[in-house]
Amino acid sequence: MKPTVEYTDDQILIHTENGTVSMNRTEDEARDNVILADNLAMFEEQDFYNSAEFSAEFNKHLETVILATRGGGSGAVACRDTLLSLYNGSAYPANLSKWYSLDSKNKAALLFVLEHQTTCNRKDIDLYLPEYKADFTRMKEEVSHD
Repeated sequence: MKPTVEYTDDQILIHTENGTVSMNRTEDEARDNVILADNLAMFEEQDFYNSAEFSAEFNKHLETVILATRGGGSGAVACRDTLLSLYNGSAYPANLSKWYSLDSKNKAALLFVLEHQTTCNRKDIDLYLPEYKADFTRMKEEVSHD
């Protein structure tokens, strides 16, 4: 549902599928319109990230990256280290110079995951695809042996 806007004498009400948000009107209509536009953009972004289409696209790219970690080689290490850094950057810092070894498919998938996970962290990276939980366990074990 696209948000709708209602104006009262002293408030601007934004109705969304999750409820209503109110803003106090000011004497500066231009300022109110800027704040309203920012709020509407935020709601649209939330709707996008919560959509089934986006979730399917994100999961497809995440699966590509997870499967790349199984192949061995420097590209697999780059994918592994980046995923683990998203999982816990303090415990698993990633060396981005390893990205030079990525092929275009895995680099594109990894960039998609990075952009959207860091923009809208809906949950921990290892929880999106439960069927690959064992891969995260394997990746952590690999790092502990490096």
